[in-house]
Amino acid sequence: MLQRIRSAGRYGGDAGVATSVLVMGMAVVLAAGFLAFGRIAQAGDMRNQAQIGADAAALGTLAPLRDQAVNLALSGIDPSAAGYWSVGAPPEAAAKKFADENNVRVTKTRLSGMTGNTAMVKAATKWCQLKNEDELTAKEKEDLRNRRNLCTDSTGEEGIGRSGTATAVAKMFAPDCVVYYWDPVEQATGLGPVRRVVCDGVQVFPSGDRARVTRLFKIRLVDDEDPIAYNGAPNGLTSGGSGAVVNHCAKDESKTPTEDLSFGAAVVAWSLCWLGTPYAWGGGNYSGPTQGICCSPGGYDGRNYFGFDCSGLTLYAVYQASRGRIALGHYTGNQIADPRGTAVPTDQLKPGDLLFFGNPTHHVAIYYGDNKMVEAPQTGDVVKISPLRTVDAARRFG
Repeated sequence: MLQRIRSAGRYGGDAGVATSVLVMGMAVVLAAGFLAFGRIAQAGDMRNQAQIGADAAALGTLAPLRDQAVNLALSGIDPSAAGYWSVGAPPEAAAKKFADENNVRVTKTRLSGMTGNTAMVKAATKWCQLKNEDELTAKEKEDLRNRRNLCTDSTGEEGIGRSGTATAVAKMFAPDCVVYYWDPVEQATGLGPVRRVVCDGVQVFPSGDRARVTRLFKIRLVDDEDPIAYNGAPNGLTSGGSGAVVNHCAKDESKTPTEDLSFGAAVVAWSLCWLGTPYAWGGGNYSGPTQGICCSPGGYDGRNYFGFDCSGLTLYAVYQASRGRIALGHYTGNQIADPRGTAVPTDQLKPGDLLFFGNPTHHVAIYYGDNKMVEAPQTGDVVKISPLRTVDAARRFG
């Protein structure tokens, strides 16, 4: 009887130990599971943080471009003239600002679209999830020994690890804007002093409310980048139409104006890119020559030509020379009255000064130097260097 009790006790003890071992094993498994779950959850948190930061950085990258477009609209100029080249700072600067506010770092920024109105940003979390020793590759172990390519986790410990990464794309959507002129002829030709500018039914010039106008230019997250590459300059040029149109600067890179030119010299250089281009009434914009419009006071239909008229050439050259910071109106009266220009005595001209003829003014040219000027004279003629004629007024920009 005693032996039986002892045996039962012995057997009961072994079962208890087995149960304890099983419980401990399950605890270890559960602990490992919780640890793995914790690491998975941490990785998910990092990805979420990276995505939030990438979204903010992509949206923020386009904020300076929106501000430029708003400034143009409030000044009575078609905001389509805005391009990222007029911002005056690289897109990385704006992206970094908004990324820092969301505790991520930017790893890549790229603009697309002819005006740079689409921004792609890749971002990564500033802290990482450190890898376990058995997860490290041979190269990573070597990096760890030599203190290379290290990252810091949320506790401040350094090592080899993984950061949360994400990509976001944002695009600026501009409103539909209509420019209104003072009389039917000016309205039909698009040439004359601007009376008002209305965007999506809201008057933005004159006396537009900045906050309200800003809301018209929407920046939204989108799925894809623009298929058109952004070349970083406002001379994304097109050619075609009637007449021989040759961009000499695109054809021969040695003729492309360099950034070390003075402003006036750059105005001249950009105008010379289009020597020989046909005159087209109403032709020319901030990017280059365009098809003309109908019709000139002499009855000439500019739609038969692809090129520049006199003020189209000057607004193009000034816009290019200023890297998009000075967008003049397509009308000699607007250009001579633009407050960003300074009146110059006609006996103190320098290359790049705009020359105005008539009172009221009806023609504008660019002073070339050496008593010569660059102009788009009249229908049937071409952009050329002409002898200087008697000038009624001159203005210097830049």
